[in-house]
Amino acid sequence: MLNSQQLIGLMTIGLFLIGIQPTIAQSNANIPTPTNRSKPQQIIFKPPSNQGKPKFTSSGGSRSNWQCPQDTTLNTTSANKTPLMLLAPTDSNYGLTIAEHPTFLVYLPQTSAKQVILSLITEDNQLHSQSFIPIKGEPGIISIKSADSSPPLEVGKNYQWALVLVCGEKPSPNDPVITSWVRRVALPQLQSHQRTTFEQVDAYSEQGIWYDAVIALAQIKKTQPKNQAIADTWTDFLKSVGLDAIATQPLRL
Repeated sequence: MLNSQQLIGLMTIGLFLIGIQPTIAQSNANIPTPTNRSKPQQIIFKPPSNQGKPKFTSSGGSRSNWQCPQDTTLNTTSANKTPLMLLAPTDSNYGLTIAEHPTFLVYLPQTSAKQVILSLITEDNQLHSQSFIPIKGEPGIISIKSADSSPPLEVGKNYQWALVLVCGEKPSPNDPVITSWVRRVALPQLQSHQRTTFEQVDAYSEQGIWYDAVIALAQIKKTQPKNQAIADTWTDFLKSVGLDAIATQPLRL
C-alpha cells in the first residue's frame, strides 16, 4: 500500500513524464430514462471470486485527515461529518470493470479545495496515468474519470486508484489521500437489445462488475431524481456493499 509521500512522488514523476492537462470529469455512460415503477427493483451486488485479486486491498476508507485543514469550520454538524469516501465495496475495497477508462464515483464532503488528482498505479508501483480534475466543493457524490488520452487499462491486470484532495495551490504530502483497487475484465455476454437498463445493472451485479453497475445505476437515478422507487433501489444497492453512510447523499454527476 502506498503512503502519501510515495503517491506525491509518483504524481511528480507522472506529471513530468506525461504532462497530463486538467480534465473535467464526466461519465461516458449513455443511460436511457427508465419508466416509473410502483415498487422498487432490488439489486444486490454479488462480489466476484478472489481469483486474480491483489494481495493488499485494505485501508480504502478515508484517513483521519479526511478534510483540508481550512475546512474544519465547514463540517461541524453531524450531517457534514461524513468523510471523503470512494464508492467501492467496503469489505474488499476492490471491484471489476469492463471499461478501458472507467468512471469512478466519490463522495466529497463540503470543501474549499478546487481540484482532486486521480492516479492509477500498477501492482508494481508504476504510475499508469494521472489526471487533475476540477471540483466545485459542494457535498455529494461526484464522478471522476481518467483522461481518454491516457493508456487504457489492460484486461486481467489490477490497478490501485488513488484520489488526492488538493488543499492548496499544488499537491502536498499532507493532502487527504484515499485508495481502492480496480481490475479490468473481458466483456461478458451480457449485452442484449432486449435488456432494460435495470436488467443490465442487475447482470453486471451478478457478475461482480462493480464499477459499471454503480455508474449505470447512478445515471438512472440522476434521470429521475424524484422517483422514490429508483431512490430505494439505489439505497439498497449501496447498503449491500456497506456504503450506508452515503446512500442518501445527493448525486452531482
